[in-house]
Amino acid sequence: MGNVEVHDLSPVREDERKELNLSRQLNYKQYCRHVEGFPSESCLREIPWNIRDSLSLFERMNVAFNSLTELPKEIPLRLPHLSYLDLSHNQLETLPESFGLLFHLETVRLNYNKLITLPNSFYHLIKLSKLDLSHNCLKSIPNECIHLECLEKLNVSHNKLKALPTALGGLKSLKVLIANNNRLQEPFLLASEHGSDELLSQLRKSYNLRNQCSELLPSTSHNVFPRIRGNHLHTSVPNPHSAQVQYIQSQTHTANTSCRIKTPLLPPPDASSLDAYDLRDRILGLIYGAAIGDAVGIATCCMCYDECKFHYNTDIIHYADIIQDEVRVRWKQGDWTSNFDTMVLLLDSIINWAGVIDELEYAKRLHTWCRNGYPELGDKNGIILSETVKQVIENSEFLKHPHLASAEILEKSTVHVYGVESSPSKDDDGDCSVDSSCSELSTISDMGRGPLFPSSHPSIPSIKFGTDNGAITSIAILGVPYFHVLNEVETNTVRICKTTHSRPLCIASCVMVTHLVAQMLQGRTDLNCSKTVDEMIEQAATMATKHLHDENDISVFNSYINKTVISSIDLGEQFNMSFTLKALSAGLIALKSQQTFKSFMMSLFMEGGDSNSVGCVTGALLGCKVGYSHLPQEWIQGLRQKQTTWLNTKINHFLDMIGLP
Repeated sequence: MGNVEVHDLSPVREDERKELNLSRQLNYKQYCRHVEGFPSESCLREIPWNIRDSLSLFERMNVAFNSLTELPKEIPLRLPHLSYLDLSHNQLETLPESFGLLFHLETVRLNYNKLITLPNSFYHLIKLSKLDLSHNCLKSIPNECIHLECLEKLNVSHNKLKALPTALGGLKSLKVLIANNNRLQEPFLLASEHGSDELLSQLRKSYNLRNQCSELLPSTSHNVFPRIRGNHLHTSVPNPHSAQVQYIQSQTHTANTSCRIKTPLLPPPDASSLDAYDLRDRILGLIYGAAIGDAVGIATCCMCYDECKFHYNTDIIHYADIIQDEVRVRWKQGDWTSNFDTMVLLLDSIINWAGVIDELEYAKRLHTWCRNGYPELGDKNGIILSETVKQVIENSEFLKHPHLASAEILEKSTVHVYGVESSPSKDDDGDCSVDSSCSELSTISDMGRGPLFPSSHPSIPSIKFGTDNGAITSIAILGVPYFHVLNEVETNTVRICKTTHSRPLCIASCVMVTHLVAQMLQGRTDLNCSKTVDEMIEQAATMATKHLHDENDISVFNSYINKTVISSIDLGEQFNMSFTLKALSAGLIALKSQQTFKSFMMSLFMEGGDSNSVGCVTGALLGCKVGYSHLPQEWIQGLRQKQTTWLNTKINHFLDMIGLP
C-alpha cells in the first residue's frame, strides 16, 4: 500500500516515488517511426495488471510513447491522487467515463492519440489548468467545457474541429488557446491564424453576445420546439455544434448549389452576431409570442380594468379561465383570433413565394381567408376584427389594385364606427372624423352593418377611420426575411401595410415594428441594457417617421413612442381601443421592461381594451427579445394542439428556407 512500488521496473529513490514513469525514451529515428505509426515492439499495449490491481498514491504518471489503445476504468481507483497525467503518443480512441473521477488532475497531455470525442465526465475536472489535445481526431467540443473553470492553457490544434464552442469565451482563467490546423469556419479561422489573443478575443465577444439577453431570464428554458428539417437538409446531426457548423457551411461556398436554391432566405455569414440556435429561438419567440399574446389576450378584450380584475387572477390567466360571452364565444379554448391568422397568411405568402413579398398575392390570400378562414382547421369563414379591412376587401379593385382600393376607401367608403353609419367628414385638420354626437358606445353586438362577409366579428373602434391595428397585428413576421437588409425590410413592410391600411400613422407603426424585429435578429444590441435598447428604438423611430408628413401625425406618433408605463397608454379608451399606436406603444414599453414575458403580458392583459390585438403585437416583440425557450410553458402547451401542429409544419418549412438547424 502507499508508495510501495508495484511494477516490475527497477527501484527508484524515495524522492522520485511521486511519479510513476512508464514512458519510453526515444532517439530521433525512433520518434519519427513512432509518429509515423510504426511503434517499437517493446511498447506497452495496456497498463500492467499489477498497477490496475493495487492502490498507489502517485501524484504523477507518464505513459507517453507507448501503444495503449484503451485506458482501464479502474485507473481513478488505483491512482486517486494524480495531478499530472501524460498519455501522449499512444493509440487511444476513447477514454473511460470514469476518467472524470481523477478529481485532482491539473495537467493532462493527450496529444498524438486518435481521440474522436471525450467522455462527459471529463468536464468534471474542475482543477484542470493545462490540457493538450492536439493531433487527435476531435470533431467537436461541447459547451460543457465551461465547467473547466481553472483551465489556463488549452491546445486543440491539428484536429478536425469545424467550430469552437462559445463557452470557451466564458472561461475567465483561459490565457492560451491554440486551435490552428483544424477545419474552422470564419470568424474563428482567421482569428486562430492570428494567434491565441485574437482567438480568445473573438470567442469572448461571441460569448458575451450570446448571453446578453439571457442574464435576467430564468436559469433554465422550458420549451423545445419540435424541429423537423426538410429532406434537402440532414434530418439529424451528432450534436448542436455540428448543426451550427452545417448552418455556417451553408452560408458559404462550401454548401452545394441545390441546397442553397432551397434556402432562399439564407442570410450571409455576417448577417447576425447570434449563433444559429439563438437566431432560431428569437424567430420562434416572435411567432409563438404573437400567438399566445393573441390567444390569452382575448380573455380581457373589450373589458375595462375593473372587469378584468373581477373575472381573472392578476398573476396568471389560463385558457380554461377565459369566460364565455358575446365577445369570446366565437373562439374555442386555446385558440387564437384573426390577428394571428393574418400573420400566418403573411407567413404562407413568404413560404409559397420563396421569400418574395408581393401585395397582390397577399391580397388574394386575405380575400380567400375572409370568405373561408382556414378550412383545414375547421373554419367556415375568417372573423374580421378590423373595420378598415372589412371595407377594403369589399372594394371591387382590391384583388387587382389593393393599394388603390385601400386609398379609395378613406374618401369614398362609409365609415362604420360605434354602430353609426356616417359619411367621412373633415375636421379642422382635414382628417376624417365621426359625428361628435356619438357619446356612447353601442353594444358590441350592434356594431357593423351586415357586410359582404356577414359572419365577421363586430369591429373594435378606432376614433379615426383607417388607423386601427388591423395591419400592425400581422406585420412583425416581415422583420424576419432579409433582416440583415433594413431597407428591404422597410420596403416590404410598406408594401403589405398599404394593402389594407394607407394611413401614414399605420405605415409608420408597422415599419417601426419590423425594423425592431430585424435589429433584434441581427443580435448587435444588448437587450438587457436600457441605453442600447433606447438607441435601437430611436433608430427604428427615425426610419418610421420618414413616412409621416403631417405635423400633427408626427406629434401624436412621438407622444406614443415615448410613453414609459402601460397605464399611460389608456388601452381601455372607450372609442379608440384599436388605435394602431396603442399597440406599438405597448410593444416598446415591453422591450424597455426587465419583467419576464408572463409578468409583463399579464399587466398588459389586465388593462383590458383591445387586449388580444395589443397582445399579439407586444407578444411578437417581447417574444423575439426573450426567445421561444423562455416563453411561459403553460401558455404554449395550452394552445389548441390541432392549431400548433398545423403551425409547426409551416414554421419548420420557414426555418428550412432560412437554413436554420
